[in-house]
Amino acid sequence: MSKVIALALTILMPAATVAAAPRAEPLVLAKIKVGLGPCLMDAAFGYVWVANNAGSTLTRVNPQTNRARGGIRVGANPCGVAAGAGSIWVDGYGTGRIERVDPVRMKIVRRIKVGLNVWDVAFAFGSVWASNNFDGTVSRINPATNRVVKTIKAGGAPANFAVVGRYLWMGSNGRADTFIFRIDPATNTATRVEVNGTAPDGLATDGTELWSVNRDSGTISHIDTETKAVTAQVKVGQLPTSGVITPDGLVWIPNTGDGTISIVDPTANAVTGTITVGRGPYPLRLLYSDVWVPNGGSNEVWRIRP
Repeated sequence: MSKVIALALTILMPAATVAAAPRAEPLVLAKIKVGLGPCLMDAAFGYVWVANNAGSTLTRVNPQTNRARGGIRVGANPCGVAAGAGSIWVDGYGTGRIERVDPVRMKIVRRIKVGLNVWDVAFAFGSVWASNNFDGTVSRINPATNRVVKTIKAGGAPANFAVVGRYLWMGSNGRADTFIFRIDPATNTATRVEVNGTAPDGLATDGTELWSVNRDSGTISHIDTETKAVTAQVKVGQLPTSGVITPDGLVWIPNTGDGTISIVDPTANAVTGTITVGRGPYPLRLLYSDVWVPNGGSNEVWRIRP
């Protein structure tokens, strides 16, 4: 074969025959010791704040050194953490209160009574929100007065929060629940949204796309936030809970029951990768460009580079 013919064949070769570069594998950057049973997290004031459910403590982590730097005792069995209005807000699952923490003095400055067994706390639309798991309500708190200004009757078993567009969304973890909630902050009303899965306590979003995480079904459902319709469903691992959507569009879902994270490609609606992490991973957070994994069955938070 002459060089001219060989060159011509090379030029005419279909692009599909050229191997694509493999995607880089996620990298575990650090395994950080915090308190017992780390649960939810948030980033603010230069730190990552971790609520430790089993230890009833709040720990702050320096993201530059990946080391815990001080912590305080809070109410029994905290999980949710949110930053806003110059404070850190922590739910008290075992106390029925939201605790307001001064991040400089590392001190609780106010305890606000809400509903029964607070599952999560969020700061959104200028307010603090508490999901009251045992009485089917949501408490809206004015941070300027530290008072509940509205109690919204939702039903179900209110669980984790997420903000998408102009609404606050909330999971529901009752064994018979097949719905999540869309809360309108303008009217203080909650609307049920069916998800075609059971016990959807968790959510995953990037602020635009929304997936419900259906714990007992072991699935996630993509929700059209305008029509409230389920547009896709993907099987993941055992007892999944709230995940994140990374900048490349992939959906990371922690599976509490089998100690893994399922990586879902939403264009294929399929799991394309699985990461083994620690015992009982709880809701993930995307902080400082990394995925932070609280391993609720231990005292470790893992920091993973997507």
